[in-house]
Amino acid sequence: MTDGTEDVDPAALEAELAEIKGAIGLAEDHPYWWRFWLVEGVGAGCCFTLVQFWFRGGPELPILAAFVGLLGLGTVVKRQIRAAYEPPTAGLPDQRLWLLAVLAAIGALLVGLLPVFDVLGERNAVRLALVSAGAVVGAGYVYMGQLLGAYDIRAADRYAFYAGGAWILVLAAAIPHVPAAEGWEYAVFGLGIAVQHVAAYVVLSRR
Repeated sequence: MTDGTEDVDPAALEAELAEIKGAIGLAEDHPYWWRFWLVEGVGAGCCFTLVQFWFRGGPELPILAAFVGLLGLGTVVKRQIRAAYEPPTAGLPDQRLWLLAVLAAIGALLVGLLPVFDVLGERNAVRLALVSAGAVVGAGYVYMGQLLGAYDIRAADRYAFYAGGAWILVLAAAIPHVPAAEGWEYAVFGLGIAVQHVAAYVVLSRR
C-alpha cells in the first residue's frame, strides 16, 4: 500500500531548477551582470578620453596614472558587485576570458599593422588603429550575444550585446568620415560606447 507520493530525484530536480533559472535572464539569475554595463560604459568613456589626450600630446605620466587608476577602480567595483550575489546556478561564459581574448586579438592586429602605420603617418595611423580595434570589439560583442544563447539567457540580454556590437561597428566605420571628430576620434568613440552601455543598463535594469 502506498500513500500516493512518488520519490523525487534530487539531482533531476536540481537540474530542472537550473534550466528554469538559466532561461529567465541575466537580470534575474545574475543580477550583477547588467550593472556591468554601467561600470564598463563609464570606464570606457573615461579611458578612451584619456587615450585621446595622450595622442594630443598631454602629460604622459599623469595620463598613464589616471588610466591605470581607472582600470584598477573598475576591477574593484566589478569584484564588489559580483561578491554581493550568489554564484550563478546555470553558468555563464567567462567574461574575463572573453575580454582577454578580445584584447589579445586587438594587440595582435595592431602589432601586425605597425609597418603600415609607419607608412600612413600619424593621423591616418590613429584612424586605422581605431577602426581595427573597434571592428574586433564590435565582433566580440556580437559573439558574446551568441554565446549567451547557448546558456538559455533571455533574448533581451542577448540583444543588448547584439545592439552594442552593431553600434560599436557603426562608430568605428563612421567616425573617420566625420570632419567634426577629427583630432578627437577616440574621445568620440569612448563617448559613443558609454552612451550605448548606459542605455543598456537603464533598459535591462527595468525588465
